[in-house]
Amino acid sequence: MKNPITALSLLRNYKVSNISGDAAAGFATGIMLIPQGMAYAVIAGLPVQYGLYASLIAPICYFLFGTTQKLVVGPAALDSMLLASGIASLGVVMSSEEYVANVMVVVFFAGILQVIAGLLKFGFIANFFSQPLLKGFTTAAALLIAFSQVTHLFGLEKVETSYFHQELYYMISKASHMHFPTLIVGFGTLLVIFLAKKVNLQKISTPLIVVISILLSMYMDFEGMGVGVVGNIPSGLPQLILPSFEQVNLKELLPISVIVAIIGFTVSNSIIKSVEEGNSKININREFIALGLSNSIGTLFGGYQASSSFSRTAINQEAGAKTRASNIISSVMIAIVLLFFTDIFYYLPKAVLAAVIIAATPSLFSFSYFKEIYFLRKREFVVCILTFILTIEFGVIVGLSSGVIASLGVFMYQTLKPHLAVLGKIEDTRIYKNILRFDGAKEENHIIIFRVDAPLYFSNIRYVLDEMKRELSKRTDIHAIVIKSESINSIDITALNELKQFIHQQKRKGIELYMCSVVGPVRDLLYKGEVVEQMGGNQLFLYLNDVIKYIKDKEAYNFKNKKIANQSSKE
Repeated sequence: MKNPITALSLLRNYKVSNISGDAAAGFATGIMLIPQGMAYAVIAGLPVQYGLYASLIAPICYFLFGTTQKLVVGPAALDSMLLASGIASLGVVMSSEEYVANVMVVVFFAGILQVIAGLLKFGFIANFFSQPLLKGFTTAAALLIAFSQVTHLFGLEKVETSYFHQELYYMISKASHMHFPTLIVGFGTLLVIFLAKKVNLQKISTPLIVVISILLSMYMDFEGMGVGVVGNIPSGLPQLILPSFEQVNLKELLPISVIVAIIGFTVSNSIIKSVEEGNSKININREFIALGLSNSIGTLFGGYQASSSFSRTAINQEAGAKTRASNIISSVMIAIVLLFFTDIFYYLPKAVLAAVIIAATPSLFSFSYFKEIYFLRKREFVVCILTFILTIEFGVIVGLSSGVIASLGVFMYQTLKPHLAVLGKIEDTRIYKNILRFDGAKEENHIIIFRVDAPLYFSNIRYVLDEMKRELSKRTDIHAIVIKSESINSIDITALNELKQFIHQQKRKGIELYMCSVVGPVRDLLYKGEVVEQMGGNQLFLYLNDVIKYIKDKEAYNFKNKKIANQSSKE
C-alpha cells in the first residue's frame, strides 16, 4: 500500500493561489460545524462537547488521509440516529456514563472495520445497498430525527419508548403541558430559518441565529424562564483517552459497529460521487481507510462518528474550496470555540438546536421518489416502503436490516425467475421480437426461438427449462429449438449439466438444439462441459438469422461464419 498520509503529496503540490479559496470555504463550513456538531451530538444522545470534539478531530484526520478535494467530514444526522437507536436497543440510559462508553466503543470499532475493509479493497460493498432501500431508510430516519427533537421544541420531558406510535401518543397526550416560552423560541427559530431560505440566506442564517439566540438568552434570562439551555461545556482541547472497553459488552456492540461502518461509508461514497464526478484520482478503498482513521482516531480524543455531509460539502464547494485543506481551517475555528467561547455557548437554547436539526431534515426526504418508483418497479417500491415503515416504527437498526433482507429477497426472486421470451419474426424484416409484445411477430414453422435474459445458475436453470418445456408443449410441429444467448453472460456447472440433460431429452423426441450470439466465456464452458458435443457438434451461430437460414437450408449456409461462431478456447 502507498503512503497513507496523502496530505504530504497535497502540500508538496500546494499552490499559493489556493489559500484564499480554501480559507473562505473552511471558514464557511466551520461556522456551520459549530451548531451542527452540537446539534447532532444531541441526536446521538451525547453531551454537546462530543460533537465539537468530532468536528475538531475528524476534519484533521481526513485532511491527512483523504483523497478528495471538496469533501467535508464531521458529525452527521443519520450516523447520530444510527448510534442512538443501536445503543438504545441495548437498554442503556441515554447520556449516562455507560451510554457514552458504549458509543465510543461502537465508533472505535466502526472505524477499525472501515480501515480493514479499505485495506481488503471492500469499497464495493457500498453498492450492495440499493437506491430504493436507501431512499426508504433515509426518509424514515429523517422523520425520526425531526421527531426526536419535538420534546426540545415544545419544552416537554423526553420519554424513552420502544415504538414510534407510543412516542406519538405521548406527544399528543402531553400537548397541554407545552412550555410556551420554549415553544416561542423553537418555532421562532424555525420561522427565521424558513424565511432565510426564501431569500437565499440559508448559508449564514444558522450561525446568525445561534449568535442572536445566545445574546437573547443571556440578557433575557431564558434559563430563568424555564427554557432549556445547553449548559456547561468543558473548556479546552480534548485530551487523549482510550475508550472504556471494560464497561461494555463487545459481543452486543460489534453488530452495531458493522452497520454504522457500512452506512457511514455508503453515504459518504454517494456524496463523493456527486461532488467529485470525473475525478479519476479518487480511490474508494483509500476513502474507506481515511474515514475509518477519522473515526477510530477521533474516539481517542472524545470525538464520535463522523462522515461526510451533503450540506456542508455543498457549502464548501460553493465557497470556493480548492483542496481539502479547507478542513483544517474549520478545525481551527472549532479549536478557538473550545478554547475561548464555551462559556458563551452555555446560554444556547436547546430549542434552537432542535429547530436547526428539524430544518435540516427535509433534504433527506424522498417522498417524490416513492411515487416515481411505484409506477416504475412495484417490487422495488415494496422494498422502499417496507424499509420506511419498519424504520419509522421499530427504529433504524431493525428497519435497515429488514430492508437489506427485502432487497435480497427481490434480487433472489428476479434471479430465480428470470425473463424468458419466445421470439417471432416481424414480417418483411430480419428482426425477431417477443411475440407477447409485438403483434406482428410471427413464429417460424417447425422452429421455436427462446431468448433468456439472465445468467444461468443452479438457482434458476430448472425454472428456465420448465418454462421452455411449457412453451414446447403448446406446439406439436417443433423440429428445432434456438436459444438466443447474448444475455447469458455466465453459466455454472449445475446449469451445464441440466442443459445437457434437456438436450438429451429433446433429441430423443427428434428435436435439435441450437444457440446463437453466445459470449466468449460461456462458449468456452459449453465446449469444456461437452454441451456443444451433446448438441451434435458445431451448433453455435453468430446471429439469429444465421441459425434460421442453416436450419431451413443447411447446404446453402456460409460455413465461414459458422467456424467463427464455433471457435472454442482451444483455438
